[in-house]
Amino acid sequence: MQVVARARAAGVRCRPKDVFVEQTVARLARVAVVSDSHGDAGDDGTGSLLATPIMRWLREVPGPVDEFNQTVVLDAPATVDEADVLAVLQAVLDRHPMLRLRVDESDGGAWVLTVAEVGAVDAGSCLQTVDSLSAEVVARARARLDPAAGVMVSALWVPVVGQLVVIAHHLVVDGVSWRILLEDINLAWAQRSSGQPIVLPEPGTSFTRWAALLAEYARHPEVVEQATHWRRVLAVPPVLPSTQPAVDTHANAGSLSVELDVETTRLLLGEVPAAFHTGINDILMIAYAMALREFLGTGSVLIDAEGHGRHDDLPGLGDDIDLSRTVGWFTTKYPVALNIIDLDWTQVSTGGAGLGSVIKNLKEQLRAQPDGLTYGLLRYLNDDVDLDGPDPVIGFNYLGRLGAGATDVSGDIWEIRPDGWAVTGAAAAIPMPLMHTVELNAGTVDTDAGPRLRAGWTWAPSALGHAEVNRLSQLWFDALAGICAHVHGGGGGLTPSDIGAGLSQQQIDELQRQYADS
Repeated sequence: MQVVARARAAGVRCRPKDVFVEQTVARLARVAVVSDSHGDAGDDGTGSLLATPIMRWLREVPGPVDEFNQTVVLDAPATVDEADVLAVLQAVLDRHPMLRLRVDESDGGAWVLTVAEVGAVDAGSCLQTVDSLSAEVVARARARLDPAAGVMVSALWVPVVGQLVVIAHHLVVDGVSWRILLEDINLAWAQRSSGQPIVLPEPGTSFTRWAALLAEYARHPEVVEQATHWRRVLAVPPVLPSTQPAVDTHANAGSLSVELDVETTRLLLGEVPAAFHTGINDILMIAYAMALREFLGTGSVLIDAEGHGRHDDLPGLGDDIDLSRTVGWFTTKYPVALNIIDLDWTQVSTGGAGLGSVIKNLKEQLRAQPDGLTYGLLRYLNDDVDLDGPDPVIGFNYLGRLGAGATDVSGDIWEIRPDGWAVTGAAAAIPMPLMHTVELNAGTVDTDAGPRLRAGWTWAPSALGHAEVNRLSQLWFDALAGICAHVHGGGGGLTPSDIGAGLSQQQIDELQRQYADS
């Protein structure tokens, strides 16, 4: 999506799907379109907003959600002062409409969402300068979030150490949004520090327009026909007890943060997904499923998965959708049912020969799933479809690569602080009930030694203890290391979904063995 955003800024239009399908610059050039468009002047993203599926899900959470947030800690360039912070923050608030969202409530209890005009939110009211950061200071800043008053951003500036903490209500941001915001913060700073007026790039398709398109798409036949699959998935019984909302909250949840070594992370980011012709998200999910099988002793698991949700190629909705620079909560949330082939754990952790067939089988199960977007559309935006049932008690989310966004400036930049987890943890400690008995949130963090996969585990204290989750965490890392060892030993290969020729896995494996030396 960063490639698409930068291409668009240069007047070249292409889609994220094009980047993945074409693979090379030469092939991408054949499908890209040169455009002098600078956005749709009539799509400023303000006014009434239809609630998206993920927003409707949050509305149903049985507890307070006013402080539900995502938080980043930024290291500022050395010469930045409070006036600079205010100018940069104001530019970002004015450029991205969703940061100006207000949440009212109808007489029936439904949310009424409105996006305010440019200038409606003053950066000075969002920012507080403090001498140091503590859990109490962060908690007070978090408590300033007030969706009903249109306060969706609360920030702390710590001039002594040159750090900026940005707390944004989750209703208005997701993981991709932070990359966009970080890039804009850097662009705004580069312009201001060189004496230029701050002019940020156009954001593309607004979240408001996108929400309206989703409501339309929810009734398309190709979406409705997926209801049978989702009902079948929801029928899979849970393998862990549910949370107890009265006691299992984000404020008292168990937590564990661990990191994978640089070399294993490097393999997971490149060689391993390539060997199995899939993406890192699938590899991480597959390893998680195998770890859960070993941990729980059951071959069938139901996982609550998340996707980035930024689809620019929905059938029948036009070809001018561009979400590469749109800030908002696009996340899709959907259940994934997986059946894991029995395999001795030693084979898994050492990358034995039998591991390849398990990985390929799970990959094909994931490929057979409908687009996760359709689950939320049917459950929350189509009244003609009955799709109800409890959410899975096991959660998984891969946030992607967390680090500085791609900019045209170098050296004097704002960067995400890699050791800011104490602050983000304090910001996350809210009284909102946990949605999962155990949840894994992973992301790749850039460090001085290289990228490292970081795993953040959260669990319900009524059901699990630290030792149990620590074991599950180690099983996941062992499975990932085993997959890397398997690929290092020559493992990998195509699966039926890669070919589309009606060949079975056995036939594909035989052909690959036959022509391995050709």
